[in-house]
Amino acid sequence: MCRLLIFGGTTEGRQLAQFCADHRISAWVSVASQYGCDLLPSSEYLRILVNRMDWQEMAEFMRDKQVRLVVDATHPYAKEVTGNIKRACMEEQIPLLRCLRDAEAESAEEEGVFYVPTAEAAVQMLGRTEGNVFVTTGSKELRAFTALADYENRIYARVLPSPEAAEQCRGLGITGRHLICMQGPFSEELNAAMMGQIEARWMVTKETGKNGGYDEKIRAARRNGASVIVIRREKENGFSVKEVEEKILAFPHRRKADFSEKQENPVSEKEPLQVVLAGIGPGSAGQMTLTVMEHMFHSRVLLGAPRMIESALKALDSLEQLFIHRNQNESSGRKNRPRTEAVYQPEAVIRFLEGYQEGGMVTVLFSGDTGFYSGTKKLAAELKKRGISFTILPGISSAAYLAARLGISWERAEFLTAHGRILDTEELLCHISGIQEPRWLFILLSGTEGAGELCRRLTDLGYGNLQAAVGERLSYENERIRQGTVKEFSETATDGLSILAVQAKPQD
Repeated sequence: MCRLLIFGGTTEGRQLAQFCADHRISAWVSVASQYGCDLLPSSEYLRILVNRMDWQEMAEFMRDKQVRLVVDATHPYAKEVTGNIKRACMEEQIPLLRCLRDAEAESAEEEGVFYVPTAEAAVQMLGRTEGNVFVTTGSKELRAFTALADYENRIYARVLPSPEAAEQCRGLGITGRHLICMQGPFSEELNAAMMGQIEARWMVTKETGKNGGYDEKIRAARRNGASVIVIRREKENGFSVKEVEEKILAFPHRRKADFSEKQENPVSEKEPLQVVLAGIGPGSAGQMTLTVMEHMFHSRVLLGAPRMIESALKALDSLEQLFIHRNQNESSGRKNRPRTEAVYQPEAVIRFLEGYQEGGMVTVLFSGDTGFYSGTKKLAAELKKRGISFTILPGISSAAYLAARLGISWERAEFLTAHGRILDTEELLCHISGIQEPRWLFILLSGTEGAGELCRRLTDLGYGNLQAAVGERLSYENERIRQGTVKEFSETATDGLSILAVQAKPQD
């Protein structure tokens, strides 16, 4: 029976889990999210509990599982969780070991480094400054920074790549390039590159210790000539990782049956099903968002059309090169690839999900952006009908991509789709004729009617003189973007899957 319970979700928690696996010590490991679960080592001696619990639920779990020793290896700033663990252990009279992070060397005289007690104090200090701010405190602290004048433009937040964190940030108005969803720790070089990209003059961080990449952040800020505001953490009594490991081995009531017995069911508790609907952009790995790629990386199954699955697997290869080597102390081995299924029609996806029993994350891939003429809409409606929860992750639409390549603005543009249908002439004309100011019209095309056929129709209607552009195989190595008049394209063959942009103008 498993009698050791580790509360993790941190580097220290993963180190202790690995220690237990290496020493054949059976242990429960509790993490708050599936993302934290995916980062843990795979071992027959570990049982993973993915759940957020209050102190009463913790106490009930300890009592039900007859836990004899608890280790709190949660984040130094997770005060509420640490408080709940203490209370539960006191209620059940179970020994508790608090695992602390290694303290970093610090000095109040450090040039360009300022220490404050709270996030609110950091905001007060920033209120007397100018320049962009790189905030690395995590999503839970971000609300305090909304008190800063012009925070939507000044604040660039780096948070964990979880749907919950991203949604919380969006709710605070921190979106777009101001939101960086990545898992650390990060090297000095990557921190410096990020700060340089956003032209940060300030960094706000916490005393995260060696495992939290504290030193790397300080050095990166200095390389960029930026100042650092450090939110101090309260001093705690506890033990280092090595000391905790020694105490687990020397636990006075430790018996072989309690800690070293191999579990008959070595696999974690069944994970809840997480369905993700992800837009992968035009298609190439380079145009997928980092959030989408990381969700694919941590998925059990990828569903989608063959072309999208192929692009997703190439993206995972790129992601591995970026993240597996971010920390020299981490293993360079690849996690198991997600299973792939060529399933993408809504009815087929529903049938798959209803028959799927394994739990964990299942990601359904969609081309382009999930909100731009995407099959996401129909599938989302079917999932809602059946009470299946899901998360939607946006991608880069072909229209946005083409506009960027052309160097034009699309804020007043109009959009149409000819995927699987012939555009009605009246529908087409209502977007081109009778307008008061110039605007672009983007039309998604398919094999049903290509750019050439559509441009011939427009030419016959008297719009052959309008400027146009055709994007074919966008984002791929053989991408082709051509510009000319509508009439010129009416006499040119184009790829079946493409996008046509027409600059509509008021008629004289």
